[in-house]
Amino acid sequence: MLRQKLEHSTDYEKALTYFLDEFAGDVKFVTQSDEEEAPHLLTVLRHAAGKLLGNPEDFAHSRVMRLAQFRFAHGNAIVAGRVLLFFFFEEANLGLLALIPGVRGGTEVGRFQLNGALAGNPKHN
Repeated sequence: MLRQKLEHSTDYEKALTYFLDEFAGDVKFVTQSDEEEAPHLLTVLRHAAGKLLGNPEDFAHSRVMRLAQFRFAHGNAIVAGRVLLFFFFEEANLGLLALIPGVRGGTEVGRFQLNGALAGNPKHN
């Protein structure tokens, strides 16, 4: 359901709201996820956050979690004093990021894809 909301919608906030309502507070979901390094994913997220902020910023903290059986990654980071939330469907090469608060206040939400050499984590190939 989450992937469908992200694939077929132009209102990405609905996908974010669904993720937060259904998964973010679900202890079983979180404990089934394995923490992992994902430099390919973090690179794209830094680039996207830099575009939203108007200049590149390093993450003060980041955490990537992965549900291997679903090829699904999710996590968060702190960038420029803001929270960045994200999730990513590896099979569809499609993800969502949310910057809270956004540059204009509220929440800024966008979709992203990994391109070229960043499209897959070599660890899982």
